[in-house]
Amino acid sequence: MTIGRVTAVIAVFMMALVAVPRATFAQKLSDAELKKIGATATTPADHKKLAAHYRAHAAEHEADAKLHEDIVAAARKQDQASGHAWELARAADHYAEHSREAAEALRDLAALHEGMAEHAADVKKTH
Repeated sequence: MTIGRVTAVIAVFMMALVAVPRATFAQKLSDAELKKIGATATTPADHKKLAAHYRAHAAEHEADAKLHEDIVAAARKQDQASGHAWELARAADHYAEHSREAAEALRDLAALHEGMAEHAADVKKTH
């Protein structure tokens, strides 16, 4: 891969990082916070925090998938004679697919915690 192609791939990566709003990252919990709240969540606020964390994490995976889709598109435009561009496109496409699947699973977790927050609020109202 030439320096120009490496620079193009780096530029695509930087654009993808900018595409995810900083507020999204702010909603993510640290690993320690996630373990603590995840193991003890009982209040609507706890479940809302967990839902926000999972939505933010899903957004990161979506951005990662988009980034790798852009890498696939760029690699497919390169000279295919060496075989490296084809391998890069294949591997980046595979990774993008997994990132999309991870984002979907994280959105499912967020929805689950939203439902748990509603349930906890209903239980609180009846007591």
